[in-house]
Amino acid sequence: MTMRTWAASAAFYSLLALGAICGLCASALAPGAFAPSASALAPSASAFAKDKPLSWKPIENALLRVNDAPPKEWGVYRAGRKNEPLLLQIGNRFLLIESHDRRVFELDPAKIERKTGEILWSPADRPAKPLATSDWVVDDIGAAFVIKVKLDAENALVDLQLPHPPNVGSLPDRPPQQERRRDYFSGVK
Repeated sequence: MTMRTWAASAAFYSLLALGAICGLCASALAPGAFAPSASALAPSASAFAKDKPLSWKPIENALLRVNDAPPKEWGVYRAGRKNEPLLLQIGNRFLLIESHDRRVFELDPAKIERKTGEILWSPADRPAKPLATSDWVVDDIGAAFVIKVKLDAENALVDLQLPHPPNVGSLPDRPPQQERRRDYFSGVK
């Protein structure tokens, strides 16, 4: 690192720290006593992200049992690569499972858009009050991630098992195509 890039980095970080300190001072003062910071004037990125529906992709090879019986029609979806939160569809009913906070929300099916291979739903449409639940078990059993929860109003035990994605490292996405090999014994080239 040259002296010029070091000085520029130091100046940048000192201005960044000064901006954070001034932002804290401005928020501590009474409204209007100090000029608002740039972050107060600009809408936050999370405000835009809450209104935009997220794409929820299905989790393949998951297992679901409700009161020790598999439902006829169901699916489980996640918005990213992690299993938090999850969107569970049982028939026409949708449940948002936040296993880390141990909460389950019932979602309005009218606010959920179905597309081929995905479901679109916005976290801004989440209800304010979760369902009454108990007997939570959130565990990693080696080959799968297990979430068990009892829905108190219905006295229903939901047992969901999500497989871990395989650790394939640097393997290619699809197997290589086989090449046509010459048959040296047939005499045809």
